[in-house]
Amino acid sequence: MKYTSHFREALNFAEKEKLYLGSGNPDGKILVIGKEHYFNHNFNIDTDDFYQEILQHRSKEITQNISSWKNNIDNNFFPDWDPDLNIEKININPFTIYWNQKNKNNRIINGIGNGGTSNTYVNYQKIYQNVFLEGKKEENINFQKLFFLSELNDLPSKKSFNFPKLKDLRKEFINQRKNLFRQDFFRSFPVTIIATGHYPNEYDFNIEEVFQVNWIGETSIVGNSWFNIHYSDDKKRILIHTRQLSTSVPNHLIISISNLISNFLNNNSRI
Repeated sequence: MKYTSHFREALNFAEKEKLYLGSGNPDGKILVIGKEHYFNHNFNIDTDDFYQEILQHRSKEITQNISSWKNNIDNNFFPDWDPDLNIEKININPFTIYWNQKNKNNRIINGIGNGGTSNTYVNYQKIYQNVFLEGKKEENINFQKLFFLSELNDLPSKKSFNFPKLKDLRKEFINQRKNLFRQDFFRSFPVTIIATGHYPNEYDFNIEEVFQVNWIGETSIVGNSWFNIHYSDDKKRILIHTRQLSTSVPNHLIISISNLISNFLNNNSRI
């Protein structure tokens, strides 16, 4: 595995600025940026203890993420997507995190889980299968082979609560992450999906400026959902901005996005 200079530069920047970098394959074809990580907090919402808890978790997650990527580089780690990797090793490494969970929505009944994954990851897996596997459904999720994931906001939360203090923190951290996403690494993927809904507008995140793409008025309406299509000047990169791909995501939205990506990659086969 060769970790590119662009990735190393982004990692160094994230370490210096104390920002979460991401997970998945740094040499993948598709970058996906979500709203923020899910975190099931213990304290009552909108209390001092609540904010202390999520801020501490953010700091811990960033430290672990950076440390693990540095270790991967030092050891030239590549997983080979070995099905015999134990679950502990999979989940502590951002390259493989949650890889090989069952390709179905996680359900817990009487305290026992079914080995499934999050709604979000099921939808990412559908896109992966549609684009790279001709729609063949895999038993386990493995989109991490060709996806790299990050978050617009690296402060975790159970929901997108609208508490004033939480919104102020969200704005602060999204603003800090703009220069991270301006790094060449994040502008190197042929396909980027920003699945954040209206976060960019709410928090003054200029997609076009940060990722050096242009929206030419192209919007696809799919039922009650939508996605905007942006292109780089040389038309070698496409950026799709859409709703959060978590719960209640219509399958025809997934299919429409998948078809767009497939057509783009097929027409740019040298990428």
